[in-house]
Amino acid sequence: MAQSPAITEDKPVCSVEKMPQFPGGDEELIKFIKDNLHYPKVAAEVGIEGRVTIRFVVSRTGEVTDVTVIRGLDPSCDAEALRVVKMMPTWIPGRQNGRNIPVYYTLPIVYKLQKETSNEKSPLLIVDGISKPYSLMKDTIQLKPSSIKTISVLKDSAAMAVFGTKGKNGVIMVETYAHAARIDSAIKFDKPVYGVEVMPQFPGGDKALMAFVKENLRYPNLDAQRGIEGRTTIRFIVTKTGKISDITVIRGISLGCDAEAVRVIKLMPTWKPGTQKGVPVNVYYTLPFVFKLKR
Repeated sequence: MAQSPAITEDKPVCSVEKMPQFPGGDEELIKFIKDNLHYPKVAAEVGIEGRVTIRFVVSRTGEVTDVTVIRGLDPSCDAEALRVVKMMPTWIPGRQNGRNIPVYYTLPIVYKLQKETSNEKSPLLIVDGISKPYSLMKDTIQLKPSSIKTISVLKDSAAMAVFGTKGKNGVIMVETYAHAARIDSAIKFDKPVYGVEVMPQFPGGDKALMAFVKENLRYPNLDAQRGIEGRTTIRFIVTKTGKISDITVIRGISLGCDAEAVRVIKLMPTWKPGTQKGVPVNVYYTLPFVFKLKR
């Protein structure tokens, strides 16, 4: 019987009699991803959810090679999915006609934020300067007690004074050793960071920020005519002097909408800078812009 060209040439194929298998099977594969996948802070902060589809080759010896994103979600989520796949141990290789064959394997990796139930009066949890689901506090896989440097609790009027209505059920502020080290290094070398004790603030607060965006944002005519809707997510740095710099589109919907969001950011006045231990620092800030046509 003649061998197929794929087997003769030793090229990866999409399907074989016996497909490659993660050691221990599908349940162990799911567990491996759950134990190793970390939600990127930027993506979690702006509520990015969805699926990243990764394709890779399981070689004749079971090694994972040629790892590629074939359907992305967000640059940070895509990079994290690639990182986890590249960490995988040796697989059981695929087989055809009794021979080990290199096989393409496609794996979806899902990002879904944990939601709080509407009737649950949980305190606001701030981990390393970023709001997190309260359930994370009880999840020893994601937040180990040994990783925590400090925990502070604010209640009642004190919590409301700092965090507004978000703090009505109290606030738990957690700082990890890793984050504290990053902050100290950032202050020393004047680098931007993601979370600080006091985050940067638009003059007048969040309501004034929303009003500014509403007043200045214009729907690009061409995108409106084409019915383009969605959310453009912008990341920028609020410097220790309150100036805005390094404006970057981290998730776009169209050239027109993305450019308009960047234009509005550039119009903004000087912010109140973020501080750590009372010292002004350069801080990354992420802001979503929603483009929705009136019906």
